[in-house]
Amino acid sequence: MKITPARTTLAGTAVLMACACGAGANSAKLLNMCGVSATSKITHPLILSVGIALILRGLWQIRYRSAWLAGISFIALAAAAAITPPSMMSVAHQPWHEPYIGGAILYLIFAAILGYALWIAFPTPLPRPFPKALAFTGTALATGCSCCMVTGAIAGLGVTIGGNPNLFHGFTYFAGIGLAAVGLLILGGFRPLPWLIAGGLIAHYGSNILSIFGNWMLGDVNLRFIPGYLMYLIGAGLILNAWAVAYQHTTEADEIAAIAPEPVF
Repeated sequence: MKITPARTTLAGTAVLMACACGAGANSAKLLNMCGVSATSKITHPLILSVGIALILRGLWQIRYRSAWLAGISFIALAAAAAITPPSMMSVAHQPWHEPYIGGAILYLIFAAILGYALWIAFPTPLPRPFPKALAFTGTALATGCSCCMVTGAIAGLGVTIGGNPNLFHGFTYFAGIGLAAVGLLILGGFRPLPWLIAGGLIAHYGSNILSIFGNWMLGDVNLRFIPGYLMYLIGAGLILNAWAVAYQHTTEADEIAAIAPEPVF
């Protein structure tokens, strides 16, 4: 498969969307066992930096303006993570106080700016702003999990304003998948939906399903985190493939309309 700027951008976005909390914490433990001093505050950003680098590289080749906007969004992401790290997104630390609320809002600002960067980098051939905006909103809402990134920020803000923790931490992610499904259905028909649904389910449940194989302990590190993180990556990749399928459908529809004969009347 040819590596194109668009595929590079989508691959980076998949890394950014995948929940890396467990991978960051356990990889830090592995490094400590090898004599390298590290914490999840180091390893978690390093994992995300792979996605950031891929996104910036892909967008720079597509459109400079999108790459600059993405860079600004990642500054907001870094600030958000510094104020409200993933460790503060569990129910035990909620409702939040003012600093953590500010960090959660920065996560939303990050998602909005990055979403706009991707919006202008991948314009829809047909004039369909509402379904595209709906699908973008849902995909952004499904970025991360209830313990990190945008999903965790929304869940935490919901609990902070008095919402039920079980509701917000249990359904925020799937609310995003539902919004994305409606938007992609209008935008690209039924073809993207199997990819989206499969990706959403794998990303959310794949790591838990692996528990049937028991723990793979190496010292105090459960090596099951490696295939578990892979499940998050596969799920995010399938969600983004749904976007690729929808975009291909709109492109084909636009091309067919361009070559269709003029109506007689």
